Amino acid sequence: MGLLQIPRKIEYALRAMIFLADSQNGVASGELISAHEKIPKHFLEKVIRDLIRSGLVRSRRGPGGGYQLARPPESISFRDIIEAVEGPITLNICLDNSNSCLLRPGCRMYRVWEDGQRALLEVFSQATLKEIIASSPSSGADLETSRLPLEASNAKL
Repeated sequence: MGLLQIPRKIEYALRAMIFLADSQNGVASGELISAHEKIPKHFLEKVIRDLIRSGLVRSRRGPGGGYQLARPPESISFRDIIEAVEGPITLNICLDNSNSCLLRPGCRMYRVWEDGQRALLEVFSQATLKEIIASSPSSGADLETSRLPLEASNAKL
């Protein structure tokens, strides 16, 4: 049986945003995010562009520059992040408001898909970055250690 899975692009966007929300000074370079979160740099750059375009992240140039959240962590939900990189969340094609499913008028599964969509959107809308970083076992001190090369960081542990 196949696995219903979140695409890598969404996972990378969520991890990058959580990292930014958890950063002590609020700014992190792409290299640091990539190394700490184990996201390929070229993929991270694409994800960050989508997050900037959607108004969730902004970039700072110059010394000490990098990326930072464009809004407070309590105002950014998983849903915001997911929709920034993938567009509207749709559990099944019949829920995308395009009337592309010819079976919809009499489909007996529609109610189930609709209930699932509602529940999924509720969970993703309620999960904010602030809530996630508050429950995280990592702390800002861990992020400071991660500024070192990963091998040196691991040697200190």
